[in-house]
Amino acid sequence: MPALETPDGKPVDVTPPDAEAVNAAFSRAMNDDVADEQAPPKRQPKSASGLTDSEPKRRGRPPKAEQARTAKPEPALKDDYTEDAQSSVVSLWAVTASIPFTQPYALVIEGNADALVPALAEGAKHNATIRKFISSGGTTWAIQLASVGVTMGMQAVQLMKDPELRKEAAETTREHLKAAMKAKGLQVPEPAAA
Repeated sequence: MPALETPDGKPVDVTPPDAEAVNAAFSRAMNDDVADEQAPPKRQPKSASGLTDSEPKRRGRPPKAEQARTAKPEPALKDDYTEDAQSSVVSLWAVTASIPFTQPYALVIEGNADALVPALAEGAKHNATIRKFISSGGTTWAIQLASVGVTMGMQAVQLMKDPELRKEAAETTREHLKAAMKAKGLQVPEPAAA
């Protein structure tokens, strides 16, 4: 039987329970003469609208005027989104580098950051979804972003297929994460001995 592990490498017990012990416990519970607890009180009858008398009437969707009041305003257009894109890419890398399962893939983000940042910055000028994503007209930005995305996808597939390469990428990412944390003055925890 394959051994299962938690993301931090601790073994998980997957031994099936003893069927005879489970059946014996079930039989004892069924033959128990102890009185059961009283059932909860009956529910109140519902009216034709499907609500009990104590429940307030619910509305469907809020009116459009109310939806417009509660909608988030769209970020203002700027001439340059490079700083916002850089911040988003660094944040994405930091999150990916911090999770043991995704550490090898953080190297893909780091290796393509120089191309991804300008692609996102250009895309934010033309696309509200990208503007919202990085929070801060043409097709060139879409081609550039798609090109970077395809390259990153191919590199991720390569990592998924090659366990040795994935191990090397994870180790490189851990070294880069330690260096980034030390540069910020943060203490780097040592991994637990296996």
